[in-house]
Amino acid sequence: MKKRNRNYLCMLLILSVIGFCCYRKFDMPPPYTGINLTANLTIKELRAMHFAGGFECILDDYVIEGIVVADDRHDNFYKSIVLQDSTGGITIRMDGTGLYNNYPVGRKIAVKLKTLWLGDYAKMIQLGAAVDRSDSAFPELRPIPTPLFDKFILRGTLNNPVIPKPVRMDELQDSLQSCLLLIDNVEFSTADTGRTYADAVNKLSDNATVKSCTGGSAYLRTSGFAGFAGAKIPRGNGSLVAVYSVFRTEKQLMLRDTSDVRMDGLRCTAAGFKVLAAENFEQAALGQELSINGWRNIAESGGIRFAAKKTGGNTFAEISAFATGKAGVVSWLIMPSINLSNSANEVLRFETKDAFDNGGTLQVFASTNYDGGSTPSKFKWTLLKAVVAKGSVSAVRGDWLSSGKVSLSGLNGNVWLAFRYDAADPPSAFDKRTTTFQLDNIRVDGN
Repeated sequence: MKKRNRNYLCMLLILSVIGFCCYRKFDMPPPYTGINLTANLTIKELRAMHFAGGFECILDDYVIEGIVVADDRHDNFYKSIVLQDSTGGITIRMDGTGLYNNYPVGRKIAVKLKTLWLGDYAKMIQLGAAVDRSDSAFPELRPIPTPLFDKFILRGTLNNPVIPKPVRMDELQDSLQSCLLLIDNVEFSTADTGRTYADAVNKLSDNATVKSCTGGSAYLRTSGFAGFAGAKIPRGNGSLVAVYSVFRTEKQLMLRDTSDVRMDGLRCTAAGFKVLAAENFEQAALGQELSINGWRNIAESGGIRFAAKKTGGNTFAEISAFATGKAGVVSWLIMPSINLSNSANEVLRFETKDAFDNGGTLQVFASTNYDGGSTPSKFKWTLLKAVVAKGSVSAVRGDWLSSGKVSLSGLNGNVWLAFRYDAADPPSAFDKRTTTFQLDNIRVDGN
Protein backbone atom coordinates (compact mmCIF):
# COMPACT_ATOMS: atom_id res chain seq x y z
CA MET A 1 0.00 0.00 0.00
CA LYS A 2 2.88 2.38 0.87
CA LYS A 3 4.64 1.55 -2.38
CA ARG A 4 1.47 2.29 -4.35
CA ASN A 5 1.08 5.65 -2.59
CA ARG A 6 4.72 6.53 -3.31
CA ASN A 7 4.19 5.72 -7.00
CA TYR A 8 1.07 7.84 -7.11
CA LEU A 9 2.88 10.81 -5.50
CA CYS A 10 5.77 10.46 -7.93
CA MET A 11 3.41 10.49 -10.88
CA LEU A 12 1.74 13.68 -9.62
CA LEU A 13 5.14 15.32 -9.19
CA ILE A 14 6.22 14.39 -12.73
CA LEU A 15 2.98 15.72 -14.22
CA SER A 16 3.35 18.94 -12.27
CA VAL A 17 6.90 19.42 -13.54
CA ILE A 18 5.87 18.69 -17.13
CA GLY A 19 2.96 21.10 -16.86
CA PHE A 20 5.21 23.82 -15.46
CA CYS A 21 7.82 23.30 -18.17
CA CYS A 22 5.25 23.34 -20.98
CA TYR A 23 3.49 26.49 -19.85
CA ARG A 24 4.30 29.34 -22.20
CA LYS A 25 3.18 32.91 -22.09
CA PHE A 26 1.94 34.11 -25.49
CA ASP A 27 2.59 37.74 -26.34
CA MET A 28 -0.03 39.87 -28.06
CA PRO A 29 0.81 40.62 -31.71
CA PRO A 30 2.32 44.04 -32.27
CA PRO A 31 -0.09 46.76 -33.39
CA TYR A 32 -0.40 47.35 -37.14
CA THR A 33 1.80 50.23 -38.19
CA GLY A 34 1.27 50.16 -41.96
CA ILE A 35 3.64 49.21 -44.77
CA ASN A 36 7.21 49.43 -43.54
CA LEU A 37 8.47 50.19 -47.02
CA THR A 38 8.79 53.36 -49.05
CA ALA A 39 8.07 53.54 -52.76
CA ASN A 40 11.04 54.63 -54.83
CA LEU A 41 9.44 54.25 -58.25
CA THR A 42 6.16 55.44 -59.73
CA ILE A 43 3.92 53.20 -61.79
CA LYS A 44 4.45 55.53 -64.73
CA GLU A 45 8.23 55.00 -64.41
CA LEU A 46 7.72 51.25 -64.13
CA ARG A 47 5.66 51.15 -67.31
CA ALA A 48 8.34 53.14 -69.14
CA MET A 49 10.77 50.24 -68.57
CA HIS A 50 8.75 48.03 -70.91
CA PHE A 51 9.38 47.65 -74.63
CA ALA A 52 6.39 46.50 -76.66
CA GLY A 53 6.43 42.77 -77.37
CA GLY A 54 9.32 42.08 -75.00
CA PHE A 55 9.88 40.93 -71.41
CA GLU A 56 11.96 42.74 -68.81
CA CYS A 57 13.22 41.31 -65.53
CA ILE A 58 13.52 43.95 -62.84
CA LEU A 59 16.93 43.59 -61.17
CA ASP A 60 16.98 46.62 -58.88
CA ASP A 61 15.37 47.06 -55.46
CA TYR A 62 12.47 49.10 -56.75
CA VAL A 63 9.21 49.45 -54.86
CA ILE A 64 5.90 50.80 -56.14
CA GLU A 65 2.93 51.72 -53.99
CA GLY A 66 -0.72 52.38 -54.79
CA ILE A 67 -4.37 51.60 -54.18
CA VAL A 68 -6.18 48.54 -55.54
CA VAL A 69 -8.87 49.87 -57.91
CA ALA A 70 -10.16 46.53 -59.27
CA ASP A 71 -10.18 42.97 -57.98
CA ASP A 72 -11.68 39.56 -58.81
CA ARG A 73 -14.76 39.84 -56.57
CA HIS A 74 -17.16 39.55 -59.53
CA ASP A 75 -14.85 37.39 -61.69
CA ASN A 76 -14.41 39.87 -64.52
CA PHE A 77 -10.73 40.30 -63.60
CA TYR A 78 -9.29 36.79 -63.72
CA LYS A 79 -6.42 36.02 -61.36
CA SER A 80 -5.36 39.63 -61.23
CA ILE A 81 -5.71 42.90 -59.39
CA VAL A 82 -5.29 46.43 -60.74
CA LEU A 83 -3.04 48.83 -58.84
CA GLN A 84 -3.03 52.59 -59.39
CA ASP A 85 -1.07 55.52 -58.04
CA SER A 86 -1.22 59.20 -58.96
CA THR A 87 0.84 58.61 -62.13
CA GLY A 88 -0.79 55.54 -63.67
CA GLY A 89 -1.99 51.97 -63.27
CA ILE A 90 -0.64 48.44 -63.69
CA THR A 91 -2.32 45.03 -63.80
CA ILE A 92 -0.66 42.48 -61.51
CA ARG A 93 -1.11 38.83 -62.49
CA MET A 94 -1.50 36.58 -59.44
CA ASP A 95 -2.00 32.82 -59.57
CA GLY A 96 -4.89 32.58 -57.16
CA THR A 97 -8.63 33.10 -56.78
CA GLY A 98 -10.58 35.03 -54.17
CA LEU A 99 -7.87 37.68 -54.28
CA TYR A 100 -10.37 40.28 -53.10
CA ASN A 101 -10.26 38.74 -49.61
CA ASN A 102 -6.71 40.02 -49.05
CA TYR A 103 -6.41 42.61 -51.81
CA PRO A 104 -9.83 44.28 -52.06
CA VAL A 105 -10.62 47.51 -53.84
CA GLY A 106 -9.46 50.37 -51.60
CA ARG A 107 -6.50 48.52 -50.05
CA LYS A 108 -3.13 50.22 -50.12
CA ILE A 109 -0.31 47.88 -51.11
CA ALA A 110 3.40 48.05 -51.86
CA VAL A 111 5.06 45.78 -54.40
CA LYS A 112 8.73 44.79 -54.20
CA LEU A 113 9.71 44.57 -57.84
CA LYS A 114 13.12 42.89 -57.74
CA THR A 115 13.07 39.66 -59.85
CA LEU A 116 9.52 40.31 -61.09
CA TRP A 117 8.91 40.68 -64.82
CA LEU A 118 7.16 43.13 -67.11
CA GLY A 119 5.41 41.90 -70.23
CA ASP A 120 2.39 42.61 -72.36
CA TYR A 121 -0.55 40.64 -73.67
CA ALA A 122 -1.69 42.04 -77.02
CA LYS A 123 -0.06 45.38 -76.01
CA MET A 124 -1.65 45.42 -72.53
CA ILE A 125 1.24 45.88 -70.06
CA GLN A 126 1.23 43.55 -67.04
CA LEU A 127 3.42 42.61 -64.10
CA GLY A 128 4.18 38.95 -63.33
CA ALA A 129 6.70 36.52 -61.85
CA ALA A 130 8.42 34.85 -64.82
CA VAL A 131 8.21 34.11 -68.53
CA ASP A 132 6.87 30.86 -69.95
CA ARG A 133 8.88 30.13 -73.10
CA SER A 134 7.66 26.57 -73.65
CA ASP A 135 6.16 27.81 -76.91
CA SER A 136 8.95 29.86 -78.42
CA ALA A 137 6.57 31.49 -80.88
CA PHE A 138 4.24 32.70 -78.11
CA PRO A 139 6.11 33.35 -74.84
CA GLU A 140 3.80 34.28 -71.99
CA LEU A 141 4.09 36.17 -68.72
CA ARG A 142 3.49 33.91 -65.73
CA PRO A 143 1.50 35.08 -62.69
CA ILE A 144 3.00 35.39 -59.23
CA PRO A 145 2.58 32.00 -57.46
CA THR A 146 0.41 31.97 -54.36
CA PRO A 147 3.27 31.04 -51.95
CA LEU A 148 5.15 34.15 -53.09
CA PHE A 149 2.34 36.67 -52.64
CA ASP A 150 3.60 37.89 -49.27
CA LYS A 151 7.21 38.00 -50.48
CA PHE A 152 6.43 40.54 -53.17
CA ILE A 153 3.19 42.23 -52.06
CA LEU A 154 2.88 44.01 -48.73
CA ARG A 155 -0.62 44.81 -47.52
CA GLY A 156 -1.46 48.19 -46.09
CA THR A 157 -4.54 50.02 -44.89
CA LEU A 158 -8.05 49.24 -46.08
CA ASN A 159 -10.91 51.41 -47.33
CA ASN A 160 -8.80 54.10 -48.95
CA PRO A 161 -10.73 56.39 -51.31
CA VAL A 162 -10.97 55.11 -54.87
CA ILE A 163 -11.77 58.00 -57.19
CA PRO A 164 -12.01 57.30 -60.92
CA LYS A 165 -10.26 59.70 -63.26
CA PRO A 166 -12.72 61.69 -65.43
CA VAL A 167 -11.88 61.45 -69.14
CA ARG A 168 -13.61 61.82 -72.47
CA MET A 169 -13.95 58.84 -74.77
CA ASP A 170 -11.68 60.48 -77.34
CA GLU A 171 -8.95 60.89 -74.70
CA LEU A 172 -8.36 57.14 -74.23
CA GLN A 173 -4.67 56.33 -74.78
CA ASP A 174 -2.01 53.87 -73.63
CA SER A 175 -0.92 56.04 -70.69
CA LEU A 176 -4.35 55.29 -69.17
CA GLN A 177 -3.96 51.51 -69.29
CA SER A 178 -5.08 49.88 -66.00
CA CYS A 179 -6.53 53.16 -64.74
CA LEU A 180 -10.02 53.42 -63.29
CA LEU A 181 -11.85 55.95 -65.44
CA LEU A 182 -15.14 57.84 -65.33
CA ILE A 183 -16.62 58.57 -68.75
CA ASP A 184 -19.75 60.74 -68.95
CA ASN A 185 -22.34 61.20 -71.67
CA VAL A 186 -22.04 57.71 -73.13
CA GLU A 187 -24.45 55.00 -74.25
CA PHE A 188 -24.34 51.49 -75.67
CA SER A 189 -24.96 50.97 -79.37
CA THR A 190 -28.58 50.21 -80.23
CA ALA A 191 -27.59 46.74 -81.47
CA ASP A 192 -26.20 45.84 -78.02
CA THR A 193 -28.88 47.30 -75.76
CA GLY A 194 -31.21 44.88 -74.06
CA ARG A 195 -28.98 41.84 -74.52
CA THR A 196 -26.74 40.38 -71.82
CA TYR A 197 -23.19 41.56 -71.16
CA ALA A 198 -21.83 38.11 -72.04
CA ASP A 199 -22.96 34.49 -72.49
CA ALA A 200 -23.38 33.33 -68.89
CA VAL A 201 -24.75 29.93 -69.94
CA ASN A 202 -21.86 28.87 -72.17
CA LYS A 203 -19.32 31.00 -70.29
CA LEU A 204 -18.33 32.94 -73.40
CA SER A 205 -16.91 36.46 -73.26
CA ASP A 206 -18.39 39.21 -75.39
CA ASN A 207 -17.92 42.82 -76.45
CA ALA A 208 -20.46 45.63 -76.45
CA THR A 209 -19.83 48.97 -78.11
CA VAL A 210 -19.92 52.08 -75.92
CA LYS A 211 -20.33 55.37 -77.77
CA SER A 212 -19.83 58.94 -76.63
CA CYS A 213 -22.24 61.68 -77.58
CA THR A 214 -19.24 63.93 -78.25
CA GLY A 215 -17.34 61.41 -80.37
CA GLY A 216 -15.32 58.25 -79.91
CA SER A 217 -16.14 54.68 -78.93
CA ALA A 218 -14.65 51.63 -77.23
CA TYR A 219 -15.56 48.03 -76.57
CA LEU A 220 -16.83 46.98 -73.16
CA ARG A 221 -15.30 43.53 -72.62
CA THR A 222 -17.07 41.14 -70.23
CA SER A 223 -16.01 37.63 -69.25
CA GLY A 224 -18.56 34.84 -69.54
CA PHE A 225 -17.57 33.91 -65.98
CA ALA A 226 -18.39 37.37 -64.60
CA GLY A 227 -21.08 37.34 -61.95
CA PHE A 228 -23.04 39.90 -63.98
CA ALA A 229 -22.55 38.24 -67.41
CA GLY A 230 -26.29 37.48 -67.60
CA ALA A 231 -27.41 41.01 -66.71
CA LYS A 232 -29.10 43.15 -69.37
CA ILE A 233 -27.24 46.01 -71.04
CA PRO A 234 -29.11 49.30 -70.38
CA ARG A 235 -30.58 51.35 -73.20
CA GLY A 236 -30.21 54.86 -71.77
CA ASN A 237 -27.44 57.42 -71.63
CA GLY A 238 -25.22 58.35 -68.71
CA SER A 239 -21.87 57.54 -67.13
CA LEU A 240 -19.58 54.55 -66.98
CA VAL A 241 -16.80 53.69 -64.51
CA ALA A 242 -14.39 51.09 -65.88
CA VAL A 243 -10.75 50.04 -66.12
CA TYR A 244 -9.13 50.89 -69.44
CA SER A 245 -7.47 48.09 -71.36
CA VAL A 246 -6.35 47.34 -74.90
CA PHE A 247 -6.27 44.32 -77.17
CA ARG A 248 -3.90 45.01 -80.03
CA THR A 249 -5.42 48.12 -81.65
CA GLU A 250 -8.80 47.81 -79.90
CA LYS A 251 -9.69 50.11 -77.03
CA GLN A 252 -11.42 48.16 -74.28
CA LEU A 253 -13.16 48.94 -71.01
CA MET A 254 -13.71 46.43 -68.21
CA LEU A 255 -16.40 46.70 -65.56
CA ARG A 256 -15.90 45.83 -61.92
CA ASP A 257 -19.67 45.46 -61.47
CA THR A 258 -22.88 46.77 -63.05
CA SER A 259 -23.19 49.32 -60.24
CA ASP A 260 -20.52 51.24 -62.19
CA VAL A 261 -23.01 51.72 -65.05
CA ARG A 262 -25.54 54.54 -64.62
CA MET A 263 -27.45 55.15 -67.81
CA ASP A 264 -30.90 56.49 -67.00
CA GLY A 265 -30.85 59.58 -69.20
CA LEU A 266 -32.07 60.30 -72.70
CA ARG A 267 -30.03 58.82 -75.50
CA CYS A 268 -28.10 61.34 -77.50
CA THR A 269 -28.79 59.45 -80.74
CA ALA A 270 -32.48 60.32 -80.59
CA ALA A 271 -34.06 63.72 -80.07
CA GLY A 272 -36.47 63.67 -77.14
CA PHE A 273 -39.28 61.26 -76.39
CA LYS A 274 -41.48 59.65 -79.00
CA VAL A 275 -44.89 58.11 -78.51
CA LEU A 276 -44.73 54.32 -78.89
CA ALA A 277 -48.39 53.68 -78.08
CA ALA A 278 -51.40 55.71 -76.95
CA GLU A 279 -55.13 55.16 -76.31
CA ASN A 280 -57.77 57.51 -74.86
CA PHE A 281 -60.84 55.44 -75.90
CA GLU A 282 -62.51 58.43 -77.57
CA GLN A 283 -63.26 56.38 -80.69
CA ALA A 284 -64.68 53.41 -78.79
CA ALA A 285 -68.36 52.53 -79.26
CA LEU A 286 -70.33 53.36 -76.11
CA GLY A 287 -72.56 51.02 -74.15
CA GLN A 288 -70.85 47.82 -75.20
CA GLU A 289 -67.74 45.79 -74.59
CA LEU A 290 -64.56 47.48 -75.76
CA SER A 291 -63.46 46.44 -79.22
CA ILE A 292 -60.34 48.27 -80.39
CA ASN A 293 -58.14 47.10 -83.24
CA GLY A 294 -55.18 45.11 -81.88
CA TRP A 295 -56.41 45.11 -78.26
CA ARG A 296 -57.49 41.97 -76.36
CA ASN A 297 -60.52 42.31 -74.07
CA ILE A 298 -60.58 38.90 -72.38
CA ALA A 299 -62.92 37.50 -69.72
CA GLU A 300 -60.76 34.66 -68.51
CA SER A 301 -63.24 33.76 -65.79
CA GLY A 302 -66.60 35.23 -64.79
CA GLY A 303 -67.59 36.50 -68.23
CA ILE A 304 -67.03 40.20 -67.37
CA ARG A 305 -65.24 42.42 -69.89
CA PHE A 306 -64.13 46.05 -70.00
CA ALA A 307 -66.73 48.39 -71.55
CA ALA A 308 -66.66 51.91 -72.99
CA LYS A 309 -68.38 54.55 -70.85
CA LYS A 310 -68.69 58.32 -71.13
CA THR A 311 -69.06 61.06 -68.50
CA GLY A 312 -68.80 64.81 -68.97
CA GLY A 313 -67.76 64.44 -72.59
CA ASN A 314 -64.89 62.05 -71.76
CA THR A 315 -64.84 58.41 -72.90
CA PHE A 316 -62.99 55.79 -70.84
CA ALA A 317 -62.82 52.06 -70.14
CA GLU A 318 -64.76 50.72 -67.16
CA ILE A 319 -65.18 47.38 -65.43
CA SER A 320 -67.09 46.17 -62.37
CA ALA A 321 -68.23 42.86 -60.92
CA PHE A 322 -71.12 44.48 -59.02
CA ALA A 323 -74.44 42.62 -59.24
CA THR A 324 -72.98 39.96 -61.56
CA GLY A 325 -73.33 37.04 -59.14
CA LYS A 326 -69.98 35.66 -60.29
CA ALA A 327 -67.95 33.89 -57.62
CA GLY A 328 -64.69 34.71 -59.37
CA VAL A 329 -63.84 37.33 -62.00
CA VAL A 330 -60.54 37.61 -63.86
CA SER A 331 -60.58 40.03 -66.79
CA TRP A 332 -57.76 41.32 -68.99
CA LEU A 333 -57.44 44.40 -71.18
CA ILE A 334 -54.24 43.84 -73.18
CA MET A 335 -52.58 46.40 -75.42
CA PRO A 336 -51.12 45.48 -78.82
CA SER A 337 -47.50 44.32 -78.46
CA ILE A 338 -44.84 47.05 -78.55
CA ASN A 339 -41.33 46.50 -79.92
CA LEU A 340 -38.88 48.00 -77.43
CA SER A 341 -35.71 46.90 -79.24
CA ASN A 342 -35.04 50.25 -80.87
CA SER A 343 -35.88 52.62 -78.03
CA ALA A 344 -34.75 53.43 -74.51
CA ASN A 345 -36.06 54.78 -71.21
CA GLU A 346 -39.60 53.63 -72.03
CA VAL A 347 -42.29 54.82 -69.63
CA LEU A 348 -45.93 53.76 -69.30
CA ARG A 349 -48.49 56.29 -68.04
CA PHE A 350 -52.24 55.98 -67.46
CA GLU A 351 -55.01 57.37 -65.25
CA THR A 352 -57.58 55.63 -63.07
CA LYS A 353 -60.62 56.24 -60.91
CA ASP A 354 -62.25 53.81 -58.49
CA ALA A 355 -65.73 53.58 -56.97
CA PHE A 356 -67.39 51.61 -54.15
CA ASP A 357 -64.07 50.05 -53.26
CA ASN A 358 -64.47 46.81 -51.32
CA GLY A 359 -61.34 44.89 -52.34
CA GLY A 360 -61.41 44.34 -56.08
CA THR A 361 -58.06 45.08 -57.75
CA LEU A 362 -56.74 46.49 -60.98
CA GLN A 363 -53.08 45.81 -61.73
CA VAL A 364 -50.80 46.32 -64.71
CA PHE A 365 -48.48 43.61 -66.02
CA ALA A 366 -45.91 43.07 -68.78
CA SER A 367 -45.08 39.90 -70.70
CA THR A 368 -42.55 38.97 -73.37
CA ASN A 369 -43.90 35.47 -74.07
CA TYR A 370 -47.68 35.94 -74.26
CA ASP A 371 -49.04 34.47 -77.52
CA GLY A 372 -51.99 36.83 -77.98
CA GLY A 373 -54.54 34.12 -77.13
CA SER A 374 -57.54 33.86 -74.82
CA THR A 375 -55.75 32.35 -71.80
CA PRO A 376 -53.15 34.94 -70.76
CA SER A 377 -52.76 33.44 -67.27
CA LYS A 378 -50.82 30.54 -68.78
CA PHE A 379 -47.94 32.88 -69.62
CA LYS A 380 -45.35 34.71 -67.57
CA TRP A 381 -46.36 38.22 -66.51
CA THR A 382 -44.33 40.70 -64.48
CA LEU A 383 -46.23 43.02 -62.13
CA LEU A 384 -45.29 46.65 -62.78
CA LYS A 385 -45.10 49.24 -60.01
CA ALA A 386 -47.88 51.70 -60.76
CA VAL A 387 -50.20 53.94 -58.75
CA VAL A 388 -53.86 52.80 -59.13
CA ALA A 389 -56.84 54.52 -57.54
CA LYS A 390 -58.28 52.88 -54.41
CA GLY A 391 -60.20 53.72 -51.27
CA SER A 392 -63.25 55.48 -52.75
CA VAL A 393 -65.93 53.52 -50.89
CA SER A 394 -69.09 55.59 -51.33
CA ALA A 395 -68.91 57.05 -54.87
CA VAL A 396 -66.74 57.49 -57.91
CA ARG A 397 -63.45 59.22 -57.20
CA GLY A 398 -63.68 62.88 -58.21
CA ASP A 399 -60.39 63.35 -60.08
CA TRP A 400 -58.27 61.12 -62.26
CA LEU A 401 -55.22 59.65 -60.52
CA SER A 402 -51.96 59.44 -62.48
CA SER A 403 -50.08 56.15 -62.44
CA GLY A 404 -46.78 57.99 -62.30
CA LYS A 405 -43.92 57.06 -64.61
CA VAL A 406 -43.98 53.26 -64.83
CA SER A 407 -40.54 52.24 -66.06
CA LEU A 408 -40.27 49.63 -68.81
CA SER A 409 -36.49 49.94 -69.15
CA GLY A 410 -35.83 46.35 -68.05
CA LEU A 411 -37.85 44.95 -70.98
CA ASN A 412 -36.75 44.29 -74.55
CA GLY A 413 -38.17 42.97 -77.80
CA ASN A 414 -41.91 42.56 -78.29
CA VAL A 415 -43.67 43.39 -75.03
CA TRP A 416 -47.36 43.02 -74.10
CA LEU A 417 -48.83 45.35 -71.48
CA ALA A 418 -52.01 44.26 -69.72
CA PHE A 419 -54.51 45.61 -67.19
CA ARG A 420 -55.90 42.78 -65.07
CA TYR A 421 -59.07 43.06 -63.00
CA ASP A 422 -59.62 40.58 -60.13
CA ALA A 423 -62.96 40.55 -58.31
CA ALA A 424 -65.78 38.38 -56.95
CA ASP A 425 -69.54 38.70 -56.39
CA PRO A 426 -70.62 35.41 -54.81
CA PRO A 427 -74.28 34.90 -53.75
CA SER A 428 -73.29 35.07 -50.10
CA ALA A 429 -72.17 38.31 -48.52
CA PHE A 430 -68.77 36.81 -47.78
CA ASP A 431 -65.81 37.81 -50.00
CA LYS A 432 -67.60 40.30 -52.17
CA ARG A 433 -64.95 42.29 -54.06
CA THR A 434 -66.80 44.28 -56.69
CA THR A 435 -64.88 47.56 -56.89
CA THR A 436 -65.53 49.58 -60.05
CA PHE A 437 -62.49 50.84 -61.97
CA GLN A 438 -62.24 53.41 -64.76
CA LEU A 439 -59.15 53.58 -66.99
CA ASP A 440 -58.07 56.31 -69.42
CA ASN A 441 -55.23 58.09 -71.24
CA ILE A 442 -52.86 55.14 -71.64
CA ARG A 443 -49.55 56.11 -73.20
CA VAL A 444 -46.06 54.61 -73.70
CA ASP A 445 -43.18 56.97 -74.45
CA GLY A 446 -39.59 56.12 -75.29
CA ASN A 447 -36.37 57.73 -76.38
